[in-house]
Amino acid sequence: MYTNAAQLKKLGIAGDSDEKRRAAVDLGISRLLQMQRDDGGFALWDKEGPEEYWLTAYVMDFLIRAGEQGYSVPADALTRGNNRLLRYLQEPGLMTIRYSDDTQASRFAVQAYAALVLARQQKAPLGALREVWERHNQAGAGLPLMQLGLALKAMGDAPRSEEAIALALTTSRQDKQRWMADYGSALRDNALMLNLLEENKVRPDAQNALLTTLSEQAFGQRWLSTQEMNALFLAAKGLQDFPGDWQAKTSLDAQPLTGDKAQTRNLTSDQLAVLQVSNTGAQPLWVRLDSTGYPQNPPQPYSNVLQIERQFLGTDGQQKSLTSLRSGDLVLVHLQVTANQNVPDALVVDLLPAGLELENQNLANSSASLQDNGAEVQNLLNQMQQADIQHIEFRDDRFVAAVAVNDGQPVTLVYLARAVTPGTYQVPAPQVESMYVPQWRANGQASGPLIVAP
Repeated sequence: MYTNAAQLKKLGIAGDSDEKRRAAVDLGISRLLQMQRDDGGFALWDKEGPEEYWLTAYVMDFLIRAGEQGYSVPADALTRGNNRLLRYLQEPGLMTIRYSDDTQASRFAVQAYAALVLARQQKAPLGALREVWERHNQAGAGLPLMQLGLALKAMGDAPRSEEAIALALTTSRQDKQRWMADYGSALRDNALMLNLLEENKVRPDAQNALLTTLSEQAFGQRWLSTQEMNALFLAAKGLQDFPGDWQAKTSLDAQPLTGDKAQTRNLTSDQLAVLQVSNTGAQPLWVRLDSTGYPQNPPQPYSNVLQIERQFLGTDGQQKSLTSLRSGDLVLVHLQVTANQNVPDALVVDLLPAGLELENQNLANSSASLQDNGAEVQNLLNQMQQADIQHIEFRDDRFVAAVAVNDGQPVTLVYLARAVTPGTYQVPAPQVESMYVPQWRANGQASGPLIVAP
């Protein structure tokens, strides 16, 4: 929704046609509305789920902008959503922040974003905005201060707006030890702040400094969350008209390189080994290296904050060998996930080898047949029922679960698979990662070979 085919082409990105893009946005709007609760707020997986306060403002931001661009958004859905945002502003106590170590900062972040979305429509009461500003010392990051400052500006309070924006630019994110329920990171926040400054034509003097900080953060990250990727795109989109051409000289070309947008070169390993790049122009120059390839060996077990282990069992709960399966045999897959600090948004992905397929789409039904198969199986099922499982998917090629993992409290997951296709296969490693702090992740031990006899 934030771009079009022509803009993507200018960025060197091959995207869908504008017709396909509009169809995708229409589908996205429909899907989001299925997650709107009766009170006007939004849940994460479906409308019956618990309310997600920051994401309610995030969805409403999207829906309001979609309506401005001519997409069909039901007026009732917008009204209910706006009324919910207004209650966030006026009654912060109604927000029961789950999983957060810093409730005040989390509520402030929600209120600031709600303020910005309402102010965009001229529906934010100035008195409520000023009351939130009086509690600006509760802010745990610069982004909510920036959002609140722009909301104040839109509603006519220029002095407080300038104070809030100035404070935003000097407030670093403070969640190294205290989790904030705003799905953010320093990288995400800086990218959104840069986008907001560009979009609202505010503080051009601060944009260069933010851009430099952002480039260092982005190029230093191996993994990015969906929030970070989206925010980086928004920030980059606003920089398409950055003034001035860049110039560079490389050790591979006699002629200097120059342009007003990014250029991409494919290099062999020999060329890369001797590559040198010099900035010969007056504009800042960024160089990024992306390498792609296929590993010759399975990834080694890896753990940062999270840990994951997998066992293959028979339906009696005892260890089962993967080298002596026959087509039709059932396998009980036991995953155990642990963490050395609270991870409220862990995503577990266990890829299936080609010789196995998931037995059913509802473990609740299969558990009835498993209950008679020994105390070990019953114990695992009981442990799984105690886990804080927010969502489970049984896909053709993988088992997926979104769970909250608390420090010192292992999470047990169990699913059934059936050996179907004779052959010899390698078994991928199980994986788990935090969806919003993607460097918190783990790979388990790869298994195999899996041998299925006819």
